[in-house]
Amino acid sequence: MKEYHSSGGKIPEGAYRALEYPLYKAIGDRRSRRFGLGMTLESEALGFSSPREPVPLSEIEEALLIWAATGLTGSQLGDLPPRVGLGLLVQSTGRTWPSSCNNQGTELFYTNDRGTYMVKIRDLYPEEKVALLFKEGMSPEEKVEKILEVVDRCRVKLYDGRADLPKGMPGLFDFNAWNTNKPGTTLFIPVTSVTIEYINLLFLFTSSRYGFLIVDELHGGRPAGMEEALKKGLVRRDLVLSLFELEMRVLTMLVVEQAFMCQNINLALQAMGLGGWTFTGFVARFLLGGVPPYKGLGFRFITPKKGLTDPPQSIPVGIDGLYQAYCPPYYKSMDEAVDAFLEHKNQRAGAAMCYLAPDDVRGEMKKVTPERVEVVKSVCNYIYETYGRFPAFVDPMYSRLTAQAHHLELEFYDKYYPPGSYTDLHRQHFTLWHPELENPFKDY
Repeated sequence: MKEYHSSGGKIPEGAYRALEYPLYKAIGDRRSRRFGLGMTLESEALGFSSPREPVPLSEIEEALLIWAATGLTGSQLGDLPPRVGLGLLVQSTGRTWPSSCNNQGTELFYTNDRGTYMVKIRDLYPEEKVALLFKEGMSPEEKVEKILEVVDRCRVKLYDGRADLPKGMPGLFDFNAWNTNKPGTTLFIPVTSVTIEYINLLFLFTSSRYGFLIVDELHGGRPAGMEEALKKGLVRRDLVLSLFELEMRVLTMLVVEQAFMCQNINLALQAMGLGGWTFTGFVARFLLGGVPPYKGLGFRFITPKKGLTDPPQSIPVGIDGLYQAYCPPYYKSMDEAVDAFLEHKNQRAGAAMCYLAPDDVRGEMKKVTPERVEVVKSVCNYIYETYGRFPAFVDPMYSRLTAQAHHLELEFYDKYYPPGSYTDLHRQHFTLWHPELENPFKDY
């Protein structure tokens, strides 16, 4: 068993309690508790400077939060009519949050005093050794060990030290600047590859069952590369979907994945007696690394040859070799990007199915026809050739929500709030989680 940071190789009692914490109590206890150890809030009404040094989260604390946010849970059930439903699912792996068509295009990044990391889970299969963490009869020790194993296996260090992010405007709203990404905190950053579900939904919207005609309202309402499909009767003139509405559907569908992750973190904070909150204070370009001198998460930004602005604004497309959108420059063309998406989907969607007779289910699933592939490629090529990018209006890589975790400064809440602003687990946190440390509240 590895030696866990600030735990001496032992599983603390707090971890056992967290794993048994009641769901509805976690929901009822959920609050944004923003004031952590070592922080200062400047105000005449709520002014306070913590007299205690910040204490970073232990490796076990972070691992439990990471697993709550985005852990593997085994195979998804796929209880849909195989012919009309299962073909939409991008993969069979289950995680702790729901994903449209189970595309799982959102990955979790995080940063602490030691470094900045990505948790790369999407490409894992639900093998016994990295999933099924809560099957009947499993002991708390086994659960924690498996969670630590998953996190250790999937964690990729981007660089040493805390993420180089703005400490105020521009880039971070002032009302979040006083306590965000401070020493001792762990900042969690979900990032979504929009292109995965975008291409997948194009196969749905242009399928024979629906046959939407996608039009470009910024260019007179002309078909978005679908002229040949219209001539062949593959799409319907009376069922029109604008390109802008399509991309808003995709974006709003996907950004909730980040919300699910952050909510899972928030519920886990209650079970662990930690402070923290979910917020939208960062401007995504700064967060991902598109505005020098901030390194951010180190995403690659490209400047399209065309765009809605003059000159065109650069857009985030991925981290080379680690997390890449289905679009140029990672593919020579959108044809190649669509082919790569389909290859990945074909490998993932049929794997690790949990049915008793998976071959029977696979045999009933409807296959994508070559002519439908050409329709989708035509739409993608139209977008790329017209706007110099894919998608047209939404960034290929998108971040909107973040969540932070930290150890709570109890004295601040006792000074300014009535009893009940934090729970007994917050009061007992250092006793339950860090018995090897001197309790900063032992004399308080």
